[in-house]
Amino acid sequence: MLLEFYIQSIIAGILGTYVLLALAVWNAKLGMPRLDFSAAMANLTYGESFEGSTPPYWAGMLVIYFNGVIFALLYSSVVGPYLPFDPVINGAIWGAILWFVSGIFYVPFVLKEGFFLSHIHPMAWFASGIVHGAYGIVVGWLAPVAGM
Repeated sequence: MLLEFYIQSIIAGILGTYVLLALAVWNAKLGMPRLDFSAAMANLTYGESFEGSTPPYWAGMLVIYFNGVIFALLYSSVVGPYLPFDPVINGAIWGAILWFVSGIFYVPFVLKEGFFLSHIHPMAWFASGIVHGAYGIVVGWLAPVAGM
């Protein structure tokens, strides 16, 4: 039972991350900025290791997928049991929480891109909200919740 819980949570995190990344690069088709999370994460995580050359794109993808799995496991085991609504709504709330925390703490202080990506594009906050919300909806829909 416990193994199935973790496997299902991990798969939900992988699928949610895929949706996040696909929507992030498709945003340009909707008139919003293209958000290349993988390139940014590769540069942030591995940039100094490659001394003057660009780190490989796959390395950023790997980090993003690990984050997606960790946040899905966090939702399934810690946050999800306390959210009172339908699983899809709870997932959307989780996505909004991740978007908000990212926009207030991670983006301005670690990436140095301003609050809610304000240094990138005027609509980057909205594009980021859409992709994080989509991630949360997929995770809320597919991930099991502890105690339920």
